[in-house]
Amino acid sequence: MKKILTITLLVLMFISCKDIDKTSQILSNAKYKEVVFKKKYKRNSDVSELNISYKNWLLKFRFIEDITLLQFVVDNKIVPDWKQVLFNFEYLPENYDGIRLLFNEKKSEGILLLPGYTEQYPNLIAYEFNKDHFSYLNDFNIKDDDLNKTPFESLNEEWRKGSFDVTKKSGKYILTFLDVSKKTVLNFESSVFNDLLRETEIKKYIDKIALSEKSRSDSNYSLSDFLQEIEQKGLERFSEKNCDLNQDGIEDKIYAFWDNKEKKFPVYILVLNEDLSVQKIFKNENVLSPVAPNSTGTGLNDIKCNNYDFTFVDNISEGPTQTFYITFQYDKINKQINLQKYSVVTTYADELKNWEYTFTKKNFGEIIFTNYDYRTIGDICNNK
Repeated sequence: MKKILTITLLVLMFISCKDIDKTSQILSNAKYKEVVFKKKYKRNSDVSELNISYKNWLLKFRFIEDITLLQFVVDNKIVPDWKQVLFNFEYLPENYDGIRLLFNEKKSEGILLLPGYTEQYPNLIAYEFNKDHFSYLNDFNIKDDDLNKTPFESLNEEWRKGSFDVTKKSGKYILTFLDVSKKTVLNFESSVFNDLLRETEIKKYIDKIALSEKSRSDSNYSLSDFLQEIEQKGLERFSEKNCDLNQDGIEDKIYAFWDNKEKKFPVYILVLNEDLSVQKIFKNENVLSPVAPNSTGTGLNDIKCNNYDFTFVDNISEGPTQTFYITFQYDKINKQINLQKYSVVTTYADELKNWEYTFTKKNFGEIIFTNYDYRTIGDICNNK
């Protein structure tokens, strides 16, 4: 670890110090998406932490006494538990964009790129992952023929603006960098570098991290805790959507369950923290109408998300087909969910008979999500 400490001054050559809140940017290429994370890590008394997430993937970094441990979580399932990685973010600026995923959506696999350093210049440390596996791949170093293409002191700015691309041939990843002008290409070669502690040495750090996580989780209500309670209630998961309701870069959850006993669709909306603990729950059992007797075409048809707006598509009758479109919006100031729009669309076999009514706040006033009721919304709209 002394080697890492002696070269930390090179960090500023590679990492940008933009004052940016946590977010991620996705750059697309033919097969892999480049997901660039711009994060702030949290300093605690003994353990510093950094959580990054993309869709259903969560990477939890913990830094303790010059050691970085990582826990990789997919669909709320821990793939590898805490393991050491070569990444010393304690010495990085609080705001940076040095972490990237190159992700193959179709195969659900990819590589994680972490900023690293040789004795002469910055490089990249790569980890390979899929839904069931996470492990060190190799280091990526700029090829000797390309070392003079970009001055080292400019790599910070060039790598921030440009993009990385990866192809996989015969099981090997080939990494390239293209600057923003698309004129300069840097090619990389792989090497293997192992500066990890032995398992017997790393165990004491894992124990400290586990104790720290447990003390935090005791006060946190997690997504898995919620789903376990739902299962105990006998509710069936009917539909779910991921939607970043409060635009904090973390995908929240919208669930519609089926209560076979009460014959209704309870709806739960969960605003999540980046560690998948639950920040707030909104519940309503009267958003969706029950399935009509002897009908196969009524009930919830879809949940559509558009930024912090989301719409329930609720089919309430057949022949003619009548559908409610119920749109809500998250209010970031009041941290509340409000009804934005309510539409009734009726469709006949004869298109000339079709009709549609749309109501807004001018018609129904202020209605928060928890107070919405499919049984009374029509009267409210017509009487105001």
